[in-house]
Amino acid sequence: MKTLRLTVLFLINLFCCGSFAFSQTDNSLTCLALVKRDSVVLRWVPNSIPVWQTGNKYGYVIKRYTIARDGAFIPDGLSNAEMLTPNPLKPYSNDEFEILTLSEPNSAIVRDAIFGNEFQSPTESNNFIGFMKGYNDLEVRFGFALFACDLSPKIARAAGLRFTDRNVLPNERYAYSISLANIPDGMEVEPAVVVLDAGLLTNLPVINDVEAIFLDREVKLRWPILLFKGIFTAYILEKSVDGTSFAPVSGLPLVNLTEKDNPVYFVYTDSLINNDIQIWYRVKGISPFGETGPVSDLIKGKGTPEFTAYAVIDSAEVIENNKIVIRWRVSERESAPVTGISVLRSGTPDGVFESLSGKPLPSNARMYSDVRPRLSNYYKILLVGRNNLKSLSFPYLVQTVDNDPPSAPQMLTGKVDSSGIVTIAWKKNSESDLLGYKVFVANSPDEEFVSLSHEISKQNVCHDTISLNTLTQKICYRVVAFDKTYNGSEYSEILQLTRPDTICPAPAVITRIDVFDGNVIIHLEKSPANDIKSYELQRITENDTIFIVLKSWKDNLPESFNDASAGPGRNYYYLLKTIDFTGNVSGNKRNVYVPDTSPKTIKLSAKYGVSGRSVLLMWDMPAGFQPAKTIIYRGKEKEPVTILITLEGVDQVFEDNDIEMDLTYTYRMKVMCKGSNAIVTSGQISVSPVLNKTSEIKQN
Repeated sequence: MKTLRLTVLFLINLFCCGSFAFSQTDNSLTCLALVKRDSVVLRWVPNSIPVWQTGNKYGYVIKRYTIARDGAFIPDGLSNAEMLTPNPLKPYSNDEFEILTLSEPNSAIVRDAIFGNEFQSPTESNNFIGFMKGYNDLEVRFGFALFACDLSPKIARAAGLRFTDRNVLPNERYAYSISLANIPDGMEVEPAVVVLDAGLLTNLPVINDVEAIFLDREVKLRWPILLFKGIFTAYILEKSVDGTSFAPVSGLPLVNLTEKDNPVYFVYTDSLINNDIQIWYRVKGISPFGETGPVSDLIKGKGTPEFTAYAVIDSAEVIENNKIVIRWRVSERESAPVTGISVLRSGTPDGVFESLSGKPLPSNARMYSDVRPRLSNYYKILLVGRNNLKSLSFPYLVQTVDNDPPSAPQMLTGKVDSSGIVTIAWKKNSESDLLGYKVFVANSPDEEFVSLSHEISKQNVCHDTISLNTLTQKICYRVVAFDKTYNGSEYSEILQLTRPDTICPAPAVITRIDVFDGNVIIHLEKSPANDIKSYELQRITENDTIFIVLKSWKDNLPESFNDASAGPGRNYYYLLKTIDFTGNVSGNKRNVYVPDTSPKTIKLSAKYGVSGRSVLLMWDMPAGFQPAKTIIYRGKEKEPVTILITLEGVDQVFEDNDIEMDLTYTYRMKVMCKGSNAIVTSGQISVSPVLNKTSEIKQN
């Protein structure tokens, strides 16, 4: 078992020894973020062995700061930290790792790196050779552990180097801070900080420009990796004999082993069984989060036995920005020698390549000077053999220094339609090395402008979708142009567009309605909105279906309006409309009863109840009068008249059971009209109940 484990470690070391470059003095943390639809995944690494050991011992803490919402900066966002880890994140225990190895065998690498007892930490008492041996052992463990975490999310979580925040909102921008839970005295460790928009999902890119040179029973493949630095840590190369069923060419992911700091391409040589079978290849990357990216386009071909010579451009040196010296090496067989060499150049990798050397160079030439280079230069070496057989190298990009950014985009125009779709356009830049544009947006000229997309667009037209359900009337845009060396222009002038107004204005209000002698006085209060075009007062009689317009105002609304046309004895509904310049309308409605100005009274009558010990009051209302509240007054003998009871609604009968015999009672009443201030009263009547005698009722 131990032999097998050492074999696995050796294989992983073979593939990853050039993948991780870490410093023993860089006491800091580095973090990457993966934004998903419902979560944000954080993946961090310690940049030195002491930081790694401290994190294993004390764990890590994660804080989140909400710094923007709906595109608006939150002033105190960086002051309010939310602790996402109440308990520090630590690696699994040795027993937990033992269980994890059943489903993730590579987790044994991390377990041995953290808990292995074969390693003895270097101390000051060790001699120098022993110190270096111990440190190299720990360095290997460190590299193995990080590489295993890159390939598996479960292993990264078990190592305490991965965290998923599921409580995120797509309209918010966050800043995350990852730091050690405890820092020993005398040690300083810089925390990792990453800022992201939770609504901008992370999509792994497709690896384009995969190339292959099919030779005699082998194929040399290469694909760009400099553009994917920090995105992919390893690659999977797959092959197929039918273009449908693919399998990896190796049991482990491929990791670049070159000693260069920033290699441009990954080069891999695969063997072919024979030259007669067509083979398909494709490539996909593995991110530090252990996720596999989309596959590249397919590339296919057969072995070519005729001419096996090939050239590889080793280097290109730019001299004083006006000359490029290209150097290459040639691999050839004695049976198929090279007879001539040409240097080709193009402005694009897929463009037309033209010969720079004119006539072919000697077969032993290994250098050429381009004295008239362009801004972007793709070079190829053309080898010519017997029978005019040819072999082309891979293109090699060399760029001269370009410090001149494009001019700022001009003549921005735009519009916002009624559904919130924004279309903006601008004059296309004329620079020959123009790459494209980025559009930035803000709610006001004074706010921070945020990029609509991380991608650079080649079009000078952009579409955006904005919310119209907001009180912010304006939306602002700016455009930046980029050239092919990613020099950015100055911001364009601000294009300020007006959102279509779809929100009804705050309504003017009918504060109260007074009725005097048949005149209706309507008291008004204007709208607080500043985009009001006009007001309109309408009236409708109860049971009618059509409003009539009483008055319109284009300027300020008066404090009151006198409706002298209202007829007596009717219920009216008044509607005050508020109209803004876009045509949005809001309204305020109130009703009022206009009483008849002629005197109206209530006909009040009384009789004794069945038992003779109660008084039954009855009354008739004037025509058209709708009672809302009825107040009945009663007096006893010479006592003053006071309120006996208040009735709600339309009742027109009341029985007074609280009476005494041989006493005289007086009654009268007052009724208030529904929906107005009108009041009607009755006359007074007297009732004299007498025990065992005929009672007397008098109308006063």
